[in-house]
Amino acid sequence: MNLQGFLTALSRAETVDAALAEAQRNADFSAPAGLDAPLLAGLLQRRSEAGLPPALLVITATSREGESLRASLAPYLPDAELIEFPAWETLPHERLSPSAETVGRRLHALRRMHDWAADGSRHPLVVVASVRAALQPLADNLAALDPIELVAGGRGYDLADLAVQLVDLAYARVDMVARRGEFALRGGILDVFPPTADHPVRVEFFGDEVEELRAFSVADQRSLPDVVERVTLPPSRELLLTEPVRQRAREMVHEFPSLAGLLEKVSEGIPVEGMESLAPALLERLVPLSHYLPRGAAIAVLEPERVAGRAVNLGETNREFLAAAWNAATVGAAAPIDLAAGDFLTVRRLRDAALFSAPGEPDPQRVWWNFSGFDMGDAAEIVAAAGGEAEAHLTGASATVRLAANAMPSFQGNVAGAVDHAAERLRDGWALVVASAGHGLVERARDVLAEAGLAARLVDAVPAELEAGVAYLVQADAAHGYEVPAVKLGLIAESEFYGRAAGYDARQGKKLASRRRNVVDPLQLKAGDFVVHQTHGIGKFIEMVQREVATGARPTGPSRTAGIQQQPTAVREYLVIEYAPSKRGHAGDRLFVPTDQLDLLSRYVGGEAPSLSKMGGSDWAQAKGRARKAVRDIAVSLVKLYSARMASKGHAFGPDTPWQHELEEAFPFTETPDQVQTIDEVKADMERSIPMDRLLAGDVGFGKTEVAVRAAFKAIQDGKQVAMLVPTTLLVKQHFETFSERFAGFPVHVRALSRFQTDKEARETIAGLADGTVDLVIGTHRILTETVKFKDVGLVIIDEEQRFGVEHKDALKKLKTNVDILAMSATPIPRSLEMAVTGIREMSTLATPPEDRHPILTFVGPYSEQQVGAAIRREMLREGQVFFVHNRVSSINRVAAQLAELVPEARIAVAHGQLNEHVLEQIVVDFWERKFDVLVSTTIIETGLDISNANTIIIDRADKYGLSQLHQLRGRVGRGRERAYAYFLYDPAKPLSETAHDRLSTIAANNELGSGMQVALKDLEIRGAGNLLGAEQAGHIAGVGFDLYLRMIGEAVSAFRGDVATGQTELRLELPVDAHIPEDYVDSERLRLEAYQKLSAASGPAAKDGQIDQVVDELVDRYGEPPEQVKHLVAISRLRREAQRAGLSDVIATGSKLRIAPANIPDSRRVRLERMYPGAKHFAQNDVILVPFPVTNGELPSDADLIDWVSRLIIAIFPIPEAPAADAPGQASAAASGS
Repeated sequence: MNLQGFLTALSRAETVDAALAEAQRNADFSAPAGLDAPLLAGLLQRRSEAGLPPALLVITATSREGESLRASLAPYLPDAELIEFPAWETLPHERLSPSAETVGRRLHALRRMHDWAADGSRHPLVVVASVRAALQPLADNLAALDPIELVAGGRGYDLADLAVQLVDLAYARVDMVARRGEFALRGGILDVFPPTADHPVRVEFFGDEVEELRAFSVADQRSLPDVVERVTLPPSRELLLTEPVRQRAREMVHEFPSLAGLLEKVSEGIPVEGMESLAPALLERLVPLSHYLPRGAAIAVLEPERVAGRAVNLGETNREFLAAAWNAATVGAAAPIDLAAGDFLTVRRLRDAALFSAPGEPDPQRVWWNFSGFDMGDAAEIVAAAGGEAEAHLTGASATVRLAANAMPSFQGNVAGAVDHAAERLRDGWALVVASAGHGLVERARDVLAEAGLAARLVDAVPAELEAGVAYLVQADAAHGYEVPAVKLGLIAESEFYGRAAGYDARQGKKLASRRRNVVDPLQLKAGDFVVHQTHGIGKFIEMVQREVATGARPTGPSRTAGIQQQPTAVREYLVIEYAPSKRGHAGDRLFVPTDQLDLLSRYVGGEAPSLSKMGGSDWAQAKGRARKAVRDIAVSLVKLYSARMASKGHAFGPDTPWQHELEEAFPFTETPDQVQTIDEVKADMERSIPMDRLLAGDVGFGKTEVAVRAAFKAIQDGKQVAMLVPTTLLVKQHFETFSERFAGFPVHVRALSRFQTDKEARETIAGLADGTVDLVIGTHRILTETVKFKDVGLVIIDEEQRFGVEHKDALKKLKTNVDILAMSATPIPRSLEMAVTGIREMSTLATPPEDRHPILTFVGPYSEQQVGAAIRREMLREGQVFFVHNRVSSINRVAAQLAELVPEARIAVAHGQLNEHVLEQIVVDFWERKFDVLVSTTIIETGLDISNANTIIIDRADKYGLSQLHQLRGRVGRGRERAYAYFLYDPAKPLSETAHDRLSTIAANNELGSGMQVALKDLEIRGAGNLLGAEQAGHIAGVGFDLYLRMIGEAVSAFRGDVATGQTELRLELPVDAHIPEDYVDSERLRLEAYQKLSAASGPAAKDGQIDQVVDELVDRYGEPPEQVKHLVAISRLRREAQRAGLSDVIATGSKLRIAPANIPDSRRVRLERMYPGAKHFAQNDVILVPFPVTNGELPSDADLIDWVSRLIIAIFPIPEAPAADAPGQASAAASGS
C-alpha cells in the first residue's frame, strides 16, 4: 500500500538526490517512465520542506496516462489529495455539450484548488490533466460559484426558489430523473441527480425543512438503503445562463439570424445542446487552467515531445470543427462569428500564462518541469520538429538533469523470465520491490518466487532500510518498473511481471446504480399506439381521462326512496381505446378501460400496423383461438424438451474450491451487481444434478466473458472438460488470450481449435480432448465435427448464440444430452428470448454497465466527407482507432483510397471475408496491436471483436442493415474509458425507405448502455416475427401481438407441466368509492399510468403475495404519503385480488345493492348469507347474489369502510383457498397509511 520508505531509500542515490535538489527551479529531467511518480513525489516533499505550497499540476499526453500516473503516485504520497481534471469528451467548437458528469468532475477540481488555497492547506495537492484538458480555456468565474447545499434537518428552504436556482445552475427539469443534471419536483419531494454522484437523491421537505435525504436507483426509482446526510449541487454546465450571458444572446439574435433558434433559448435561460461552443462569444473573457492554480504551485509536463505534437493536432482539428459547425451556420451574417478565444492554447502560451498567478502578476514561486524518456538535449530539436519553432521554447532557461537509471525489461507475461531476472539481481545483492494492484496477484507472485527458492516478503509498507537479496511484495499500483544500479534498488511492476497493465482504478469498487430486477417498463403509451385488450382485441390508445362515476346511488334520507341522490364524488381514471366501427361510415367504437384493469392491456408488438378489431366481433375470438391452438403445439414440444432435461441426470459440481476464490480475487475490476447475481445463479445451476440450460443476455462488453471464465474454471476443478463454441476465428483468438491470461498460474490446459491452427496443432488438440489432457477447448463449429471426441465434457459454453444455425445446435445436443449448457448473447434471438421468458430455460440478464462506461454518442445523418474526416481526426487525437464499415467488397478498396486522401496522416487497413484467412487474421491482429488507425471493413467485425482502443465507428449506407446488426456494430466501440462515437450515415441522394427510417430512429433512441433487450423487442416489431418460430407462427403473433402471445405460451406450458393455470377472468369491480391517483399527488400522466399498471399487475392472478405492499412502499417512497383516494385505490386492488381468487367476474354496485356473480354456492352458504346480510337474495338460475348496502342514519359507510364491508362479505360467502393475511383488504388503508 505504501512506497514512502522506498522513496527514502531511492533518494540516497546521488543521481536521485541531485534531481530532487532542483525542486525550486525550472528543470528538464531525463529518466525512464517508471521514475516519474517517485520523482514528482520527492520534488513535492522537498518544496513542502522549503516552506513552499505543495501543489502540483501534471500535464500528460492522454487521459489514460494521467489515470495511470494518479494510481502510481498514491503509494508514494499516501496523504496527498490526487484529483483528475478531465477533458471534455467533445471539442470546444463542436456543437455538442460535454456530459454533466464530466463538467461536475471539472468543477469539483477547480473548487478544490480554490478551497485548498483559501484554507492555507499543507497536505500535498496534485491535479492531473491531459494536454486536451490543460490547454482548453475556461470561463473565469467557475471556482467562485457556490453550489446549493442541502442538509438533513436544515431549515429555511423555499422549494419554488430552489427550482429557480437549479435552473440557473443549468439543471434540466423533467418528470422522472434518469440522468445527471436533471431534477423533478412532486409536491414536497425534490428528486435531483448531482453531476458527480453515483446515484440521484430524493429530498423530502416538511414546509421549509429538509426532513430526509435518500439516494435512489434510476432503474426502478426506489430509495436505496444508503443514508445521505447532505447533498451538494454544483452547476451542471460550464456556461451558466446569467443575466449578462442572456443579454449578449439577445443581441446576437439580430447579428446571426441563422442561429436565432439556439440563441433565443439561451436568452430565455433554457440550456441547449451545444451552447458551450458559443462561450467565447457569450462571455467577457476565457482564462487558461493555470489561472485557477494556487499561488506558488509547480507544473510538470510528462513526455513534452508528445504533448507538444498533440497540442498542434488539437488546434488543427478544432479549427476544422469550427469551419464545419459554425461557418455554415452563420451564413447571411454581416461578419463571421468570432470564437477564436475558445481555441486550444499552445503549450508555449500556457507556460507563459502559468508563470503569472493572475494577469500582470508574476509568481516567482511557480516552476515548470519537463520529464522525458529522451535525453533532454535532443528534446528541443524533437519539439521544434513536431510543433514548429513556437514550441521549441518549451525547454528554454531550465536546468537539465539526467538520471542514471534504467527501465525494467518487460517480460510480456513470461513469468519465468521475470523470476530469472529477479533471481540474478537478488544473487548480486540487490533489493527488489514487486508491486501489484491486486492482492491475489501479490500472493501468486510470492508463491512463484518461493518456488524458485528466492527470499520474498509480503509487506504493507516498504521499509526505508532494505535488506540486500530480498524481494519485498507490496499491494500497490505502479505503471512501470525501473532500476537504479548505484544503490542496487529495483521495482518490478505488475505489467512487467504478468505482462498486462494494472486494472486501472477499478478496485475502488464505486457503487453502481444497479438496475434492479423488478423494473416494470411503464406502458409508455403515446396517443395513436396500438394496444391489445385480452377480451376485445387490437385497438388504438387515444387518451387518459378522469370521469366522475355514479355507479352507486347512495340513500341519504331515513326513507329508502325519499332521498336517493346521485353522488358524483367518485372519480375514476380510464384509458380510452378506439376499435373499428361496428357500422361502415360510423366513427370507431370507444372502450373505457378502468385503470385497475391495466393488466388486460399490453402494447402491440408484431410488425406492420395491424387492423383494428371490432368490439364484440368474432374476428378477435377466431384470431385468439388460432393462436391458442398453435401455442398448444409449441407448448407440447417445449415441455417434452424440458421434461427430458429435468428427468436426465447430469453431473452435480462440487462447491467452490480455494483456487476458485483465488481466481476470482485476481479479477482486476469490480464486478457489477448483475454479474455477482448471475455468477451465483450459474454456480447454483451447476451444483444441481439437473443439467443446466441457462441463457445469459447482456449487452456487448457487460462482462459475460468473466461469467464464462468462472463457470469453466469451476467445471475444470471437478475434473470435467469444457467446450466453448464461438462464431468466428477472431473470437477464438481473443477468448483464447483472455482465458489463458485469467488461468495463468493454474494447472489448466487451454487449447484453441479453428482454421488458424496448423494441422499438427489441431491433431494434438483433438488427441488431447480424447485422452483428457486438454481441459478447455475454444473453437468455431469445427468442435462439432465427427472427428472431435471428448473424454469427459461437463460444460458447453456458446458465445454469440444468435449466430449459430439450428443444425449446429442439433449437433451440440448430440454431443451429450446431459451436459451443462451456458449460452451467451448480446441481442437474444427471439426464439431463445421466448423460451427464456416462458421458463423453459433459465435466463440471466446483465443490465448494469461496468464502471466508467458511457452511453455511445450516436449520430444519424447523410454522408459528408467533411464530417467523416473530422470524426477520424478527432479519434486519432486521443490516440484512438476508427472502424469504417462498408459492406461491399467490390468497392471497399476505392472507399479506403478516398479516406486516405481525406485524412492522409491516418494509417488505413482493409479487411473483408474474401481475403486469404491468414492475411485477414494478420490485419485484424495488427489493428488490435495499434499498427493501424482506421480499419475499413465489411460486417466481419460485427461480432465479438474486442478492441478497447477503437472508440469511433462510421457505418456507410447504414440504411442497408438490420437493427440487431446495427446494434452489434455499435457495440464494437465504447469498450474502454473514453466516450465513444457512432455515425450511421446514409446516401443523401437516395430516399430512405420507411423500414430503414424506423431502424435508424430506433438505434438513435436506444443509445443507453444495455439497450440490447429493447432492440431485440423493437426488431421484432419492425421485422415482424417471421423468424420467431417460422412464418406460420409469425401470422399468429401478428394476429394477437407479441405480449399476449408470450402470455398464452406461458399459460399453455404451465398447463402441460401440471402447474395450476390461473386462467385470467376479466373482473368488473365497480363500487361507489373515490379511488384514483389525483394529479396533485402524481402530476405526470406517464407516471400515473405506470403506477396504475404496477397496482394492476400486483393484483392480477399471476401476482405474488405481498406484491401490493411493495407497490405501496414504492409510492410512499417516490411521491410521499398517499392521499385518501390512493389508499382507496390500494384497498380496491387488494379486493380485486380476493375476488379473482374466489373466481368472481362481477362485483358491481347497482342502485342500493351489490351484485356478485357467478355465485354458484351450496345451500349452507346461502343460509349463512341470508343470516348475516338481511335482505340478501341468491338467484340460482343465473348465478347472481344481490346484497343491500349497509346504511347508518340514512348514510352509506365511508369509502374505506365500504370496501372493507365488501371484502368481509366475499371472505364469508366464498371459500378462498389459503388467502394469505398479508393481502386482506381490510388492512389496506392501514398498510397504505402506515407505510
